[in-house]
Amino acid sequence: MIRRSRVVKILIALVGITVYLLAVFPARSYLIQRGQVKNTISQVRAVEKSNQVLQEKINSMNSPSEIETIARSQYGLVKPGEKAFVVLPPTASTTTTIPGKSSPSK
Repeated sequence: MIRRSRVVKILIALVGITVYLLAVFPARSYLIQRGQVKNTISQVRAVEKSNQVLQEKINSMNSPSEIETIARSQYGLVKPGEKAFVVLPPTASTTTTIPGKSSPSK
């Protein structure tokens, strides 16, 4: 009788452990995958927003006025008949004078 009671307790413990393992590991995997899905969804939304911004930029760059602006500012192009002028920055003077003092004579 004592042996039988002991065997029943061991079987109940084994069944309990088996049920625990079968319940815990899938639940843990589910929670991990759910977190990964949320992360992936947020990444997809960020990429979609970036794509939308880039598409708007593409659409704006297809306008003739935008093409002309880019051609003039980035490439220095002019329309036929126009003259292009380049304004150079002032050259740095090699001698400087301080007000109130005379420059050294050579």
